[in-house]
Amino acid sequence: MRKPLGWMALALLLGACGAESPGTKEAAARIGDANIKATVYGPVRGEAVEGMGVFRGIPYAAPPVGDLRWRPPARPAAWEQPRDATAFGTACWQPIITGIYSRGDLERSEDCLYLNVWSRANAGDAQPVMVWIHGGSLRIGHGHLPMYDGGALTKQGVVLVSINYRLGPLGFLAHESLSAESPHGVSGNYGLLDQIAALEWVRDNIAAFGGDPNNVTVFGESAGSWSVCYLYASPLAKGLFHRAIGQSGGCFAPQPLLAEDSGAGRSGHAVGAALATMLEAPDAAALRAIPATTLYAKLEETDWAADTRIVYVDGHVFPAAMAELVAAGQHSRVPVLVGSTADEGTSLFTDLPDIDHEAWRQEVQGAWGEQADGILDAYAEDAAQSLTRARQQLLSDPFFAWEMRTWARRHSAQGDPAWLYFYTHVTDLGGAYGTSLGAFHAAEIPYVFGNPHLGFGRQTTVTDNDAEVSRLMVGYWTNFAKTGDPNGEGLPPWPQYRAATDLALEISATPRVLAGLRRAKLDAMDRFYAAER
Repeated sequence: MRKPLGWMALALLLGACGAESPGTKEAAARIGDANIKATVYGPVRGEAVEGMGVFRGIPYAAPPVGDLRWRPPARPAAWEQPRDATAFGTACWQPIITGIYSRGDLERSEDCLYLNVWSRANAGDAQPVMVWIHGGSLRIGHGHLPMYDGGALTKQGVVLVSINYRLGPLGFLAHESLSAESPHGVSGNYGLLDQIAALEWVRDNIAAFGGDPNNVTVFGESAGSWSVCYLYASPLAKGLFHRAIGQSGGCFAPQPLLAEDSGAGRSGHAVGAALATMLEAPDAAALRAIPATTLYAKLEETDWAADTRIVYVDGHVFPAAMAELVAAGQHSRVPVLVGSTADEGTSLFTDLPDIDHEAWRQEVQGAWGEQADGILDAYAEDAAQSLTRARQQLLSDPFFAWEMRTWARRHSAQGDPAWLYFYTHVTDLGGAYGTSLGAFHAAEIPYVFGNPHLGFGRQTTVTDNDAEVSRLMVGYWTNFAKTGDPNGEGLPPWPQYRAATDLALEISATPRVLAGLRRAKLDAMDRFYAAER
């Protein structure tokens, strides 16, 4: 299969249930502290912040270290005395990056499977629950960036949960020796199993924090949105959530397989074998003996991160390709709200070399094969104005605009409710960036959380337009979490998506309904992917 140009570059640049422990509820009641909540593993003590209970760093699985490295998440050990839950857990191992998406010089650990809860509710209130899955190409990120603070969302009557999950090779390495250990004969996809374990924790514990385990919305951006799509497709996650929001990332392009190479790329076993050879670790025992610091130092010498798709169709987490599972109606039949931003590529593809129009034509032909002429026609107006702009769009549209329309289209085709958005609001980041990035990849996140002042650490002022966009997004997102429909009082109407009408909501300070979002471009991509299946 010809991969659209930028497949590798994007990856380089990007975004358990258990028995209740004895005496848990009794311990919380005995202490009589409103900041103490009972979980099935033991009581946790959070803190009150401006009328809200905040509980940080709650373990939802055992530390995946030692013999638990590269295994499905295990239940955490129970405890009896209230466990301190006032500090966030450590971020999972990941490379330190610079640029607009930098998380700074993070402390990192393999002991990282923790979640956080923000709530203004009391046990028994049964408020809708929103579970945030962070992005970062499944290689970077954590669940406690300042912009993810749940204060504004909880004011709308929801309980917010954010999670960490294993990343990069520690979260997604597949290898034949690891598969041989598994009762299912599979390896890899551990980070997704972590997410499922976190949702199981929510099911079993969130009522103590005032949440409704029967009304859970999963939402995420970039790789977090990939994750939402993977969970939506996997039978292992069925029943653990009841609504799904995907922001700039889906799972409908061809996906690689665990045990054999395919048109979508090298098999998981092949990718894992190459890494193990580089590490001089021939089997599972040798791989587990490598310290994480050594592993990440060695990764700098390899192109392992150049494999964009590190989630594999394995026959267990995914009995078939995600698109096939959805086509067969085997996915979670829940309402979905999905969309992308207008300028995804401006922050992702910042160092494209200058080329002329002939080189542009050759570039498109090499990536898109028989569909190249249709692609060139669809992007001709953009190319006439700016080749850089056209290339940024063409590099990003397959990952974002196409994936999100495809998600809405295939979901609604089965009679299930879907809403599609297109985010166009331009943030002034100040400094060297200013407004030059437009509605860039991930720009909407702080607005969704009601925290536009916390976006990417650069924005110094919040304009009236910023405040209005945030009001709209908080309203739409929390309405959807409550009812499965984003519409509500004080919000412009948002029509359901149907392929026949092809309507999306443009999200800006003055929202409007769009028909045929990037239709010629996305239709050409439909033809490309149809030919590859």
